[in-house]
Amino acid sequence: MGTALAVITVPALPAQAGIWHEYPTTLNTTCSETRVHNGTAYQVCLEFNGNRTQVRAVAFINPGAYTNFQVNLRLWFGGDGPDISDSCPTMTTNASRACYTAFTDLRRPYVVTEAKFGIAGTWQLPVRALDMRLSAKQQERSNWCGPGAVQTTLATIGISAPPQSELADKLQTGETLFGATMPGRIPAVINSYIPASDWQYKWEEIAVSNGQTYEAGINRIVTSLSRGRPVMVLVIPGKLPWWNSSTPTLRHYVTITGYGGVVHADGSVHPTTFKVADPADASEHSIDVDKLLLDNANLAWNGIDSAVIVRT
Repeated sequence: MGTALAVITVPALPAQAGIWHEYPTTLNTTCSETRVHNGTAYQVCLEFNGNRTQVRAVAFINPGAYTNFQVNLRLWFGGDGPDISDSCPTMTTNASRACYTAFTDLRRPYVVTEAKFGIAGTWQLPVRALDMRLSAKQQERSNWCGPGAVQTTLATIGISAPPQSELADKLQTGETLFGATMPGRIPAVINSYIPASDWQYKWEEIAVSNGQTYEAGINRIVTSLSRGRPVMVLVIPGKLPWWNSSTPTLRHYVTITGYGGVVHADGSVHPTTFKVADPADASEHSIDVDKLLLDNANLAWNGIDSAVIVRT
């Protein structure tokens, strides 16, 4: 599964000479997958402070045996924000180590970190993580996951989020069977709060049983995230790892705000994990891309073999 990602950046600041540390204690992270070369595992993460106002980049490496390694690390923001480069020089050990930048203020529309590891004399494909300045909202009624997810989306973009009662009225949530929010009504409501010159939201069904359309759908999700615009997805909540599996037939919206993946030689980004916000309790979770779209979102809309997303 391959996705091309274009991000707007400014020239990087000169790389600083970093040092390898023992693993830090991390709280809230958005990470690339853990990759392995020659028995050595490695990944890169965005780490956020407690109230998600600051962020740093952390490169982790765990040698399976005595070996040498090094890393070039970069942290940058969309919208002409800071662009920080760091590097930790070659080290030879069999102990786990981490290289990280200093914490810096988290800015909109998005933040990205990328790490290129050299292991046993061989440079690996870069690994990347992207996320946003999330402002997660908890749904105020049992059937207001739609209004809650829309409120989360608007607040994360940086728009003063309207009350959920106002959003529920505009979405006509209470006027449908079982009080559900129909996905086709969401884009117009979100777009009514953002300038016409901004990225406009739309909804679509992704035919997940077709590899080509599934890959294209993931590409559109990543493109929206690379604009600093969250993506809403309709799921069967009982299948989510953090939900009670005794509720498999309900429908629920969650908001995707970030991803972790690997950057291939042609510059395309292959995401393997998504970071999502769940309006049920305003919690954040990392979930495998296929787990979310194939196992949780598939069949959620009209019981057909497709996933429904709302994206720019």
